[in-house]
Amino acid sequence: MPDKMEPIAELICELTRNCNIKEEYFASSFNLSPTEVRFLKLFAVSPTYTIKELRDLLKLTPGRITHILTSLEDKNLLSRVKDSNDKRVIIVKLMPKAAPLISNLHQNYSELHNKILQNVDKKELENIFSSLEILVDVFKKWVNQK
Repeated sequence: MPDKMEPIAELICELTRNCNIKEEYFASSFNLSPTEVRFLKLFAVSPTYTIKELRDLLKLTPGRITHILTSLEDKNLLSRVKDSNDKRVIIVKLMPKAAPLISNLHQNYSELHNKILQNVDKKELENIFSSLEILVDVFKKWVNQK
């Protein structure tokens, strides 16, 4: 198996590079950074997050979270408010202007992935899905051991 590790590592690197290119392309079409898009996509799942939840979900430093929040606040997409029950907790929530953007982001993201995968047959898609689930699980285990 060790002789297979180098090609696997190279494929993971190539996939990462291509995913970064896709993320940059997608984000630029919304005049956002890739990190801002990942940040905003979370709000399709929940309308509010604490800063700690965002930090844990995105695995970013508090300084990086602050930088992204400031940028998105300047664009009137998010706001920070103190939790009424615990003044130490900051809650991040969508501004009304952001709701259509989040919906549009989600729809366009799905369309982009459909376009990328349009020529992949059903069996190959199932294999890709299964392999990606395994890969994500392996990486999560590795991250949690650190």
